[in-house]
Amino acid sequence: MATINLFKIVEMKFEPVSLTLQVRPNDLDSLGHVNNATVLEYLEAGRWLWLDHHNLRHGQRILPVVARIEINYRREILPGEVKVITKIEDTEKEYRYQAVFCQTVEIFTNGTATIAVDARVKVGFIDAAERTLKSLQDFLEENIAAKALGGVS
Repeated sequence: MATINLFKIVEMKFEPVSLTLQVRPNDLDSLGHVNNATVLEYLEAGRWLWLDHHNLRHGQRILPVVARIEINYRREILPGEVKVITKIEDTEKEYRYQAVFCQTVEIFTNGTATIAVDARVKVGFIDAAERTLKSLQDFLEENIAAKALGGVS
């Protein structure tokens, strides 16, 4: 579980989140395994679920945007079930304008999980109206304020 300690926000704890997906026929390429671009969609679905799980999609103005992805394709992903696991790295003060997600995609063979993909995804934050860079703290504060004002849980 990652702990993010920011300047004005005392402390927030974020736990890993997992998402199980069924590989669809249209996810496959001509070699019969999941296309590399489809894996990026799996990772994105994992990040959205992570945000939902931690109630961080209530703000409308400051938005997370992917700035960089480092991805390792370790095994073929064949038709079947996959599990996307998403967690956030501990954030240092000097990285306050980004968050780094560590994600894996697991495949299952005879009931045993194997990592097929691992990725580090750096996310920045922008003000959708002003198109300016914002901090992770701005994003979290906006979400906390939106929940408090709207009574959204």
